[in-house]
Amino acid sequence: MMKIWPRSLLGRNVMLLISLVLASQVCAFLVFLMFIQRPRVDNAASLVASQIVLVDRLISALPQAQRQTTLVKMHGVSDADMASLPIHWQHPNGYIMRRFISRMVAQLPPGVEVRWEEEGHEQRFWVRLRAADTYYWIMLPAVPAEGHLDTWTVISLLFILAAFPILGAYLIHRRIEGPLRRLARAAASVENGTWPDPVSVEGPLELATVAVAFNRMMAALAETEATRAEMLAGISHDIRTPLTKLRMAIAAPETFDAPIATAERFIEEIDLIVQQFIDFARGSDSEVAAPGDLNALIEQLAGDYAGLGHPFELMLEPLPPISFRPVSIQRVLMNLMQNAVIYGRIGLRVRTWTDAGFAVVSVEDGGPGVAPALLPLMKQPFRRGSHVNQKGGTGLGLAIADRIARQHGGRLDLRLRHEGGMAVDLRLPCA
Repeated sequence: MMKIWPRSLLGRNVMLLISLVLASQVCAFLVFLMFIQRPRVDNAASLVASQIVLVDRLISALPQAQRQTTLVKMHGVSDADMASLPIHWQHPNGYIMRRFISRMVAQLPPGVEVRWEEEGHEQRFWVRLRAADTYYWIMLPAVPAEGHLDTWTVISLLFILAAFPILGAYLIHRRIEGPLRRLARAAASVENGTWPDPVSVEGPLELATVAVAFNRMMAALAETEATRAEMLAGISHDIRTPLTKLRMAIAAPETFDAPIATAERFIEEIDLIVQQFIDFARGSDSEVAAPGDLNALIEQLAGDYAGLGHPFELMLEPLPPISFRPVSIQRVLMNLMQNAVIYGRIGLRVRTWTDAGFAVVSVEDGGPGVAPALLPLMKQPFRRGSHVNQKGGTGLGLAIADRIARQHGGRLDLRLRHEGGMAVDLRLPCA
């Protein structure tokens, strides 16, 4: 079965506008008919009915001789002579004339008959009146209630009415088609494996909003693709060194004092590198947030590091209730504290306090820090300080911590300490 509703936007606009124009015309016609034409017809019927009643009374009051003369002047025909005339009674055509006659008959005295005659374009009605003991038919001409339109005139008017919504639909579609075609070309280029230039945001507000969202999506996809390529290159680069050492430990164990322990250490390094890449590649965490004691988590991690020979000085102020994902925040704190242990080594300290509705956790060290120009770049993936390369690492620890902080509605701030070293502030919104 063929669908009448077109698939194209232009076709649908045309159909919708034509429907709206026709509906408006029908409503306008009904309003004109109910509130203008019908009252006019009813008033005219009342006027003619009152005139017929006046004529009936006038004829009945005239003497016999004068009555005949008056009836002749009014084209009156007696009941006996009426049968000999070639008159064919008909029902009036058209709603207006039928209502006119029905309303007129309803206001005439009982016994008064009205008949309709139509011959060509001439229309008239006959009224049967009684004068003394004789009935007379008086002919009254009918003024045409509505103009005469032939079929071709009606068809031409319909085509003219249909042309306006078609023109309007074309003008509307022309403003929409250009931006949509640009979006389609850009999407097709992405499908073919090439990154398009940003789509123009000109045009109607709604389409400009779509274009802006499309450009942002393309920028995010391009950034994701670049990060993926950089991450693959980083994996191959960072794993190569411990993997080469592991092969040496297996191929020539005599060159190492404790070959088995050394091999296990290299395996742990590889596992740590792979785990950090997995953490970074994980777009979102399905872990459910729950109220928790942030200071207690910090004390637990500080105890673990103290057991490994890296004591942290704790300066923890009371914190209000905080809702966070325990495993994710633990990963953040471990990354920050591990960086402080590896790159700072001395002056290790963790402080907490509240500031403008945020709980702040600051992990500090007294190490060499980084160049001030590198500080804004350290949260980017694979960014490392100038002194870090000899210590290994993936350059993802701060990027992972920053992502988790933003997932909690907070942020990660890096700063250099006046007394030397570096501080990383984790800000989480209070519950």
